[in-house]
Amino acid sequence: MKGQRLDPVCRHDVEQAEARLQGVVGPSPLVSIEFLNMLVGYKVWLKTESLLPTGSFKLRGAYNKIAALTSREGRISIVTASSGNHALGVSFASRCHGQAATVYVPETTPEAKKSNCRKLGATVVEVGAVYDEAYAAAMAACEAHGGYYVHPVADTDVVAGQGTISKELAEQLPDVQQIIVPLGGGGLVSGVAFAAKMINRSVRVVAVQAEGSPLFRRCLDAGRLIELETVDTIADGMACKRAEPFLYEMVNAYVDDVVVVPERMIRYAMQAAACHAKLVLEGAGAAALAAVLNQQVSLGLRTVIVASGGNIDPSRLVQVLQEDIRE
Repeated sequence: MKGQRLDPVCRHDVEQAEARLQGVVGPSPLVSIEFLNMLVGYKVWLKTESLLPTGSFKLRGAYNKIAALTSREGRISIVTASSGNHALGVSFASRCHGQAATVYVPETTPEAKKSNCRKLGATVVEVGAVYDEAYAAAMAACEAHGGYYVHPVADTDVVAGQGTISKELAEQLPDVQQIIVPLGGGGLVSGVAFAAKMINRSVRVVAVQAEGSPLFRRCLDAGRLIELETVDTIADGMACKRAEPFLYEMVNAYVDDVVVVPERMIRYAMQAAACHAKLVLEGAGAAALAAVLNQQVSLGLRTVIVASGGNIDPSRLVQVLQEDIRE
């Protein structure tokens, strides 16, 4: 696939990403909110990726990849497929580098994400009900018109970009002992885990999947790649039927545990983030907090929770905030 790079991620890749992102992306705020600490029962920190310019961590990988392509190839046509946040990152990064971008998204993608991609200058093409259909359409477009595909998760430069989160944490909280990370396609947790252990091998990394899309947990339990028949989760950014071999290997090598949280707890975490931390999180963005609230992660270690994104349609947010959800 033209544009995709699948070399093993190394220290130099993360350091290059850090240099490219300097002054453009991050550092995202690291905060500890007392009211949230009281709810959890321990002091924890939130790495608020939802406060980056496009509202999610996806900007890191997309910007790093497009910066690398631009420096090597010059003026090109960028194509991607995404359930929303990666599309926003690609749209933003393409505008920054003067590149034309076309993003393929499922018709079910939240309207706020599609609208903001258009505002950033990208052409938005809506295809199908799930990511897989949008991906197939994007691949066909690349083959027909020669575009450079920016993969949302399976790419060395994308993963290295996400790894800059751990580089920032090493400066913000040098004695961090545990990082809790949402897991959808695997690019985020692979980058965070690789870079965290590159800096300090003893740091524990726990990945969190939604009950309605437990792909990697199922793959690890089976000891091989499998495909889910269906996915159904409020965390649309984590909905994934198939795992990329490149990322399955990284998760297997660098992630210490993968836990699956109930859908109800993701909604409860969205409420808790809004009410106790004054932070708007989409389903995927609240998944790591959900695992903590559901007591699926030991908090005896100094723990950072990655709040990965906050791009949620207002109507969905209002609906969740009005629900009566008990722990």
